[in-house]
Amino acid sequence: MHRIREFNRRLNDRFFPRHRPRYVGRFRELTTALSSGCNLVLHLGSGLVDLESWMPEGPPKPQLMALDVSFHALTSNSGKFRICAGAECLPLPSASVDLILAEHVFEHFPRPEACLRECFRVLQRGGRLVISGPNGWSYIALVARLTPLRVHGWVRGLGAANGRTDAFPTFYRFSTPRVMRRLAGEVGFEMIDLETFVGEPCYTTFLPVVHWVLIGYHVLLERLRPRFNFHITSVALFRK
Repeated sequence: MHRIREFNRRLNDRFFPRHRPRYVGRFRELTTALSSGCNLVLHLGSGLVDLESWMPEGPPKPQLMALDVSFHALTSNSGKFRICAGAECLPLPSASVDLILAEHVFEHFPRPEACLRECFRVLQRGGRLVISGPNGWSYIALVARLTPLRVHGWVRGLGAANGRTDAFPTFYRFSTPRVMRRLAGEVGFEMIDLETFVGEPCYTTFLPVVHWVLIGYHVLLERLRPRFNFHITSVALFRK
């Protein structure tokens, strides 16, 4: 299994070189650029990911606050400031946050409009909200809708080098450009940028033939994306 994963990862690197734009890189770039001059940055749905190394040095150096509904995940987060809470009721004063970062978390919200209202409330006027997530009409989202949650964890464990099997319910109710623009606009946000990405297939590195077929499919999507906007993930920027 290890040899298959390593071989398929090398194929990924061959067909999708590291210098090509990726949603992760773009999200990190925006994290650093938009955090400059901020006092408080909220990492919504942080899990065990600590973005401290992506904060600008300042002065002033922003205070990064990690927030997640999972206490277990936060215990593995190395950040200094961590809050266990849900996104529909943020335990923060109104107009107290300069920037909110949400990386692949909105697809897990059953009521994204409620989370957006809370983000809008806690952001200062002119504050930014950065959201990355999957395309709700991609094959990944379609397969996720048709399979039980335990299968998601099993696939993650086989495809990930670290063997992580954690998986969370997905609803994909804020996962297409049209829906994102509409729901955010109803709350009061202005969408000021939306970038789409394809990248390499990640969930099937443990499968020889299936992964090779998906590499070809992703290459085709990359070629069609500029014209038809076929994509796997997106990074959206909103302003209050």
